[in-house]
Amino acid sequence: MNSSRTSLTRRAFILVTAIAAAALTPLNAIAQTGDSVQRIGTKGVIDWTAGELKANGIGAIPRDVGNDAVAYLKARDYASLDAMRNLLMVIKGVHIDATTTGANYMATSSVIRAHVQGLLRGARIISTRTIHIGRDSAVEVTVTVPMYGTNSVASAILPARPGFGPSVTQDATTVPQDPTLPAVQNANTPVASNNVSSDNPDRTPYTSVIIDARGTRAERSMCPKIVREDGTEVWGTVNVDPRYVINHGIAVYANSIAAARRLARAGSRPLVLRARDGGRTASQSDVVLSYGDANRLLLLNNRYAFLNSYRVIIVLNPGE
Repeated sequence: MNSSRTSLTRRAFILVTAIAAAALTPLNAIAQTGDSVQRIGTKGVIDWTAGELKANGIGAIPRDVGNDAVAYLKARDYASLDAMRNLLMVIKGVHIDATTTGANYMATSSVIRAHVQGLLRGARIISTRTIHIGRDSAVEVTVTVPMYGTNSVASAILPARPGFGPSVTQDATTVPQDPTLPAVQNANTPVASNNVSSDNPDRTPYTSVIIDARGTRAERSMCPKIVREDGTEVWGTVNVDPRYVINHGIAVYANSIAAARRLARAGSRPLVLRARDGGRTASQSDVVLSYGDANRLLLLNNRYAFLNSYRVIIVLNPGE
């Protein structure tokens, strides 16, 4: 009897371990696409480049059901429920800004919790497959929800942020005209600013900024800020149409300079700056620039307005 129980326990342990390992396979494939991917637990990821949250669920196919089709459907249903539970954990793990996550907002608002539940019900199944571990089989389901857009994490959570609402407006000259991509102000358009020196030697028509923050303590968030070494803000508290933030976000992430340059948001001539580690900011989602680079960024933005068009790409190492 004891031998039989030991055998069953060992077999169950091997099955659970193998299923957990198999669940990582599609998530590892996502991480190899070149996107800036953050892993949440063992069964979920946030793809900050593509703007998607993804999670896996596993359901073992029961061996005590006489009908194979019924057994498969039972396993698939369980895998779908498991995937939804894991996707909820991913949503809770999203950094909205420097100090709050999705879990913080959900804990304080029944309205947000209801929106998130609706978001989960509308999650899209992107993969269903049968996996085999020895003599046992299981169904794996992968689901996804968008970070931005209609019925997204942004639409469920961002309206609850302080200062976010219809009163937050944007000057008509900087409202993006392309509904899918921020517009860049024409480089020849006069800029009403006394801060642009007439003898500025840097006349390159920059279309965006790429900040290389690899190796720093910076973390991904939906609302990052660029700050100086003393913690004072360079960019981040923006006056923007709330609908635009929900649909596109104010910045995107990549895991290499080459990948960042390939993004449509980068345009034809991105300005590349190197972030510094540390500084006097307490926020790990802040990106710190030297005083010289901060001044250069503001000077060039006064001329070319790429920050006004939210053409900001932050590069972090995979998994940071």
